[in-house]
Amino acid sequence: MPKYGMPGVDADRGKSRVVGGSVLLLIVVVVLAAVVYRNTGSPDGLRIALRTEQIGDGISEGSDVRLDGVRVGKVARVAPDALGTQRITLQLDDSRLHGIDDSLKIDYSPANLFGISEIELRRGTGGSPLHNGALVEFTGKRAADVYDATLGSVLRSLSQVGANVLTPQMVTALSQLSSDFRAFTPLMQALITVARSIADNQTMKPSELAGNLGPAFSGASKFAASGVEVINRLNHINIVQTDKQHFDYAVQTMNEVILPQVSKTLGVTGGYLSGTTDMLAPTLVMLAQLVPRPQQSAAELRALLGNLRRAMPDTPDGPVLDLDVDLRGVPGIAVPLLGSPATPGGAR
Repeated sequence: MPKYGMPGVDADRGKSRVVGGSVLLLIVVVVLAAVVYRNTGSPDGLRIALRTEQIGDGISEGSDVRLDGVRVGKVARVAPDALGTQRITLQLDDSRLHGIDDSLKIDYSPANLFGISEIELRRGTGGSPLHNGALVEFTGKRAADVYDATLGSVLRSLSQVGANVLTPQMVTALSQLSSDFRAFTPLMQALITVARSIADNQTMKPSELAGNLGPAFSGASKFAASGVEVINRLNHINIVQTDKQHFDYAVQTMNEVILPQVSKTLGVTGGYLSGTTDMLAPTLVMLAQLVPRPQQSAAELRALLGNLRRAMPDTPDGPVLDLDVDLRGVPGIAVPLLGSPATPGGAR
């Protein structure tokens, strides 16, 4: 039996080669598909790294990455690398990277007037497509593809240019300002975040807010005027003007004698009456249970008081009960009250 043969299977050399080639081709296709899937990107986008010899002031984790002025990602991590270089990891939206390959160039530029920095991507020529996990080198000859246009770099350049035309003190101050600018970046970012939050959540117009604040300022002015008037009246009390010594003695007696004694009395009383306060809670609970439906009870009491008011109208001699008594057929009561014999048909 040949080496490619199997018992009970009708196969020749040609068929065996076709089957083996098909299996090998299927394995190659599966491997290529897995490699392409791993390198085309992650669910969170395209993640690449930049190795640079310099980094712009203010570039840190969370800084924006833009292409043609449109935000396409952010800085995921900044860490030192070998031989004094830095590794900047970018998290990018691969659906917006039109025309960007590994020949790209980068600019460190300010995002706004406050100098908060971001990375601007610029297109290159003759590069290879980017894949997830790619490392783009900006060292050696490619160091010129990195341009630092941050405010710190501008100040350093200004200090170097002005070394011959400005005083040494001015140059030192500019150099110190450029080196310390990084410390102000978090504060500026916080201010921008607060301003953006206020702008995003503002629902009232500034004119409407100012109009609503107007009465508050008016009330504040009246309160201040009243406070000044109270102080003025206290200052013009007769006893303060004519007998200040007696007034001081009264205040001293109040502070040093009366108030301490009152405090002591209340403290002693509280010690003896503290047990009785435990009865207050059950009593209040029972009182609340007497009126299980307060709204209905209030309505019924209001109706009762209204009926009493209508039954006793006001007269010149005061409230009088408005009551009619029918005494027909009751001569024993009618004669004493009316002062005359009861007649048939009755009287009132």
